Amino acid sequence: MKLKGKVLIANTGEDTLTYLDIEKGEVIEIIDLKTIGSSPIGPYELISIDNLFVYCINIYENSLYKINMEKRKIVDTLYIGTYPTCISFFKNCFYIVNTDSNSISVVDVESFSLMESIPVGEKPMDMEIDEINEKIYVANSNNSSISRIDLNSNENIIINLENNPLKMILEGNQIYILSNINNSLFQKCNISLLDLETLKEKKFIELNGTFNTMIKINSSEIIFTTNIDNGYLYRIDIKKKNILSKTNLLGLPNKLVWDGNRMVYITNLSTNTLSLFDIKTSNIIKSIKVGIEPNGILFFP
Repeated sequence: MKLKGKVLIANTGEDTLTYLDIEKGEVIEIIDLKTIGSSPIGPYELISIDNLFVYCINIYENSLYKINMEKRKIVDTLYIGTYPTCISFFKNCFYIVNTDSNSISVVDVESFSLMESIPVGEKPMDMEIDEINEKIYVANSNNSSISRIDLNSNENIIINLENNPLKMILEGNQIYILSNINNSLFQKCNISLLDLETLKEKKFIELNGTFNTMIKINSSEIIFTTNIDNGYLYRIDIKKKNILSKTNLLGLPNKLVWDGNRMVYITNLSTNTLSLFDIKTSNIIKSIKVGIEPNGILFFP
């Protein structure tokens, strides 16, 4: 099965996955995850490690699905923590952030079984894995902190921050942190930098509005982030610490994924679309209708 150039979208509001051919700009198939009489599932984030099986975390069912993409069929289900919102893979295990149970589920991929549950701070929202030093960093969005878990020693410490972190980007010996600014009269966010050697945080740039995600373009000094209040995609220069441009996406831009080349994929909650943003021209070149409340984006390179 040739998956190269294809994209899979998790539609949280209708319990489906949209399978897309990006080159043709068309929907190949809608994969329905519902069964007769089933409760809301809430597919939210997707991951694949072999382009045969896709793994989907579900925020309403509190589960992890193993999906055979050749058969378009759920072949196994594992129940994990409450309201899982983020999944990563490292050393034959999935690490899953459970926002409402304040924990990380560790799942053995081969046996598809729950190995352990690691406690973290309040309302974890995001996670980064330092594969070199074998440490996990978890953004605790409701108590202004990051949990650092050492996978070798099992040490679990809290790193205090100035504000409530929502999204992180690990790069070398530092982490870019997107946070809600606490006790602000108007909605504001900021991006700060955490030095992983000193565990000291320093201010980077402040933004007006509500932001919930960001990505960094590798080997570039550019960060992209989306403002839910006005529907704009912001391009930020890291070195100059300023906003280079804003692109109106018309709606509620949600998840961002970079394809490794010149395209950023953006799901939109109000228009139920996937938009393709060209980094070089700073234009939306295509918007494709997907399912209701699209969230996670899985790009097959």
